Amino acid sequence: MDHYLLETINRTTEYIEEHLLETLCLDDISGHVNVSKFHLLRIWKGATATGLMEYVRRRRIALSLGDLLNQRSSIEYISAKYGFSCERTYNRAFKEEYHVTPAKWRRSPSPLNILDRFNADFMSRAGDGLVFFRSISVLPPFSIAGPTYTIHAEDNQLSQAAARYGVEFFTLSRSRIMNPVEKDVYIGFTSIPEPFTGSMIYQPSLQINHSSIIPPDLNIKYIKPHKYGVFTYIGLHRPEEITPHSLSEIWEYITSTWMPTVPFQLEEKFSFEYINYAKGNKHYCECDLYFPISGL
Repeated sequence: MDHYLLETINRTTEYIEEHLLETLCLDDISGHVNVSKFHLLRIWKGATATGLMEYVRRRRIALSLGDLLNQRSSIEYISAKYGFSCERTYNRAFKEEYHVTPAKWRRSPSPLNILDRFNADFMSRAGDGLVFFRSISVLPPFSIAGPTYTIHAEDNQLSQAAARYGVEFFTLSRSRIMNPVEKDVYIGFTSIPEPFTGSMIYQPSLQINHSSIIPPDLNIKYIKPHKYGVFTYIGLHRPEEITPHSLSEIWEYITSTWMPTVPFQLEEKFSFEYINYAKGNKHYCECDLYFPISGL
């Protein structure tokens, strides 16, 4: 059987691309792929970082560039061809996307970064979910607070100790931190001591700032500004239900596919999971994985 998430994303992409010059609405798309509107919106947003109907609009604008280069087609005709209600709506959407009007770009074409057809081939299966490279991002310094645990790597594979500590903290202890930056965002921070002896330090935590009140038994860690490679995992389950099989395939994908291509310049080896529980439910999980490349 095909991977359900991958099949849903591919079928959605194919249907949209085949009907871009026709009337498209969320009901049509979700009905074609046989997924509820709410569920499809979550899956698509998690996989592409773009809203579903936003993707439709941006793809239409990208395709219209070829027509603009054809001087025989009026802008009014092009706007109607690509499903915009009127020329003014098309002009506004085009300027929001490219910071220039279609008429001005037609007179003096310049290179543009467009939203191309989404390609799910860049996604990798991880157990019942999918993992994929999201972006290279720069984060300013931030601080976290939570308990710290020393966990042996092999024991963690067998018993999922880090996941258990994370669930325990998030469900029972996070309310003890007053005024966190975001109470529904979980940060699971892993640091690798040097020299490595088989154990890691794991800190389930919340982000804090100067107005946060932290109990004295919790540890505060300051993370310097870094450039990160960011990966996203999505699955059809609660965040705390990521299986050891999924975790091993996530690590295999990142360590074998991405890490060998990146020159790392780090004082400290660490990574962290970033989970916004407001985005998930019992049928959907979205987790961003941050791997530092260099300090700033």
